[in-house]
Amino acid sequence: MIIADDFSEARKKLTGKILEENTSVQSRFGEIIKSKPAFIVIKKPEYVDNIDNEFWSFCGDNYVTRIEDFLNVAASKLSESPFTRRVSLPLWMPADHLCENPPAITEISFIQLDGRVNATAYIRSLDTVNYFSLNMDFVTYTLHEVVNRTDFKPGSIAAIVAIPHIYSRDVKRAEDERRTADEVYGVTEYGSHLVEDYLSSGWHSALESIFYNGLKKETEWGELFEGQAESKFLHRLFIEINNPYELQIHDKAPFSRSYGIDYAHNYMIHAEKIDSEVTESILNEGETYTYAERARYCEKDEVKVDQLYTVIRKLNKDRNRRDCYVGISRHWDLIANEPPCLRGYQFVGNEMLSGIFFMRSNDVFGAMHANMFAFSTLTQYVAELTGFGKHVYYHFAVDAHIYSEFFDAVKEILEPETPSFKIE
Repeated sequence: MIIADDFSEARKKLTGKILEENTSVQSRFGEIIKSKPAFIVIKKPEYVDNIDNEFWSFCGDNYVTRIEDFLNVAASKLSESPFTRRVSLPLWMPADHLCENPPAITEISFIQLDGRVNATAYIRSLDTVNYFSLNMDFVTYTLHEVVNRTDFKPGSIAAIVAIPHIYSRDVKRAEDERRTADEVYGVTEYGSHLVEDYLSSGWHSALESIFYNGLKKETEWGELFEGQAESKFLHRLFIEINNPYELQIHDKAPFSRSYGIDYAHNYMIHAEKIDSEVTESILNEGETYTYAERARYCEKDEVKVDQLYTVIRKLNKDRNRRDCYVGISRHWDLIANEPPCLRGYQFVGNEMLSGIFFMRSNDVFGAMHANMFAFSTLTQYVAELTGFGKHVYYHFAVDAHIYSEFFDAVKEILEPETPSFKIE
């Protein structure tokens, strides 16, 4: 995690990370040097009071037109429920797969803390030399447009950057401005970055970090479920899993392997057609949506695109594509009572395939471990179908929480009682 006071410091540190890791690949637009996915936080973003819509045009549209009709709704939800986790604005649409240069910023989520609203964006690809400030300007602009409709103040902004890069032709400029990345790990007030070997240890570390360091707050489930009226949470939790093939399921996980596989195959992937295009509804009776339905064939989309099948085809043609993003969220989710927790995911080609999953909210005891298992299983299948063979896994949640009804269960996992033996 890179924490910076302002845009300039963040850009220089992120550029430093790219030059330090120095992975060179060919892209459609020239040779680039890139790093692993990055988590950046800017504590004091500079406000921009206007945005050049023409510059940020894409796919016959632009960033502002995709969010302007939803700013009042976002502000109202934050004002009505200051503890809400449900304010997240999608910029990506499935039809963006059909154009040459789709949006780089795909989602912006908002959380209010101590009277300040904080924004967190997902950015699928970012040229740090030429476009860093322009992308951050838009995130900050959106934050202020929301905040100005409330009684809150603006806070920090953050971003998961899936492919931070510079073009080889810009290396000299980058070298002149670079700073050491000084990445921070562990729990901080601006975000938390954990690195673990296994899915099981990643889940355990998430429980530990929240249980011992999390803040308490109300939730929107209090009227329905007494045990979920309060939670402990961390704002912005980023977890890297280096070896998702071993020790996948914790011995105290609240699900079985058979459930995890069924959840992955049916709710997440629609595995029976993973290597072919879905052209009809895959929802079962009684289902409002599934992650597979949103990824592959959503009846409510004006233009229907099997995004998962599309990104597999893209990677088979060019393993360095930077637009292999699958959008799960839709604009109408903003007024839904149960919007998808998963907002989108991306596959990035390196020596191994990286799967990066962005969630607005994550129930760490009840759902995170099964989520991680299913999301990693999907990434494994895509890695095998695209010739990468193996994969690494990245998990991000804007609000990662444990509900109060699970505090005792979590304590038993973290602090198991040692059996006592009576000697006679």
